[in-house]
This record gives sequence, structure tokens and C-alpha cells, in this order.
Amino acid sequence: MRTRSNTNTLEDEVYLQLREMILSGDLVSGEKLVQEDLSERLGVSRTPLRSAIAKLEGEDFVRMTSRSEAYVAEFGTRQIVDLFEVRAVLEGLICRLLAPTIEQKHILYLRSVITAAQPAVETGDTQAYRDADVEFHTYLTKLVTQGNLTKMLDSVHAIMSMSLSQGILRSPEETHPEHLAIIDALEAKDPDQAERLMIQHIRKTIELLRRRIADEEGN
Repeated sequence: MRTRSNTNTLEDEVYLQLREMILSGDLVSGEKLVQEDLSERLGVSRTPLRSAIAKLEGEDFVRMTSRSEAYVAEFGTRQIVDLFEVRAVLEGLICRLLAPTIEQKHILYLRSVITAAQPAVETGDTQAYRDADVEFHTYLTKLVTQGNLTKMLDSVHAIMSMSLSQGILRSPEETHPEHLAIIDALEAKDPDQAERLMIQHIRKTIELLRRRIADEEGN
């Protein structure tokens, strides 16, 4: 188990490590959380472990059965659509808040991340492009100073990283210019355009997922 920091309690450390195990796939979706095994594995008693599991349940990483058994949460297409709907609203708002005051150094960094991903678009390197995509959205989130807003997005991004490990949902050829357009709107300090483009960018993925649901139900 990691060394505890001066600011984190034992309960915090157990929560962080358990959450990391879920996000990394060390604990897979649908897996039962056996407290005896986890207690031995993490080298802690069941008290901080129960506290960590309760916190993860509140964040939808864990689901509890009527028999008080804990399982890693499973996310179907409908649940992922709900997460994207939240993202569209929150990330659109982030762009609106950032546009008037974003610094040029931040614009340059965002542009470098997306520009550097161009070869990945051309070669079909989906992992490299996905890394750039994640960095683009995460970096924007970190620029916002409103604590409650970033906490909400942190939770959404964390759940998505577990749910969307299968890769890119829309083609890089389609999303790459959308990222550049969002950066252009931020650089122009146009909050209306930046918000609109971010919402459009995310909702195009929502439309794709809804078509998948319709196809699945049709079959």
C-alpha cells in the first residue's frame, strides 16, 4: 500500500487505492469486492475498507445488493449516454467560463496537444489520439478554479475512463477539427461560440450512442 501523506487519513488512502484499482481494471466491472481478500491485499483492517467502499458507492463506482454485498459497478450504453449528457453541459460551461480570461500559454498548450495528434489521425493510431483527446478535455477542466464544478467533472471523467476503455467512439478524422475549432473560439475569447462548439462536439457522440441503442433494441 502507498505511503500515507501528511494530509490524507488512512480512510482516504484506502479509498484512493481502491478507486485506482477499479479505474485501472485491476478490479473489473461486475467483480465482487470480497472484504477479507481486499483487507489482506491492502494491509488494512475492514473499518477503513468499509468506509472506502461506502464512498465509492456514493460516486457510483460500486453497487450494493440487498444482502449488503459490494460489486464494481457495470455501465451499459444508456448509462454512458447519461454521463455524456452531464459532460456536455459541464464542459460547455467550462468553455464559457474560460473564454474571456484564458491565457495564451494555455491556448498554445492545447493547440500543441491537438496538433501533435495529427500524425495519429493519419496513421490510425487510436491509442495515441485517445491520449491526446483525454489530455485536451482534462486540461480544460483543470483550468477552472470553481471547486464544485471541477469535482463534478472529475467524477464523470473517472467513471468514463472505466466505461470507455474500449477506445475512441468517433473517428479522429471527425473529432480532430472539432477540437481545433473549440481552441479557436477560446483564443477569440468568444464564450458563446466556445460553449456551443463544445456541446456540439460531445452531443455528436451522444447521437452515435443513441443510434447504437436503437440498433441493439431493433435486433
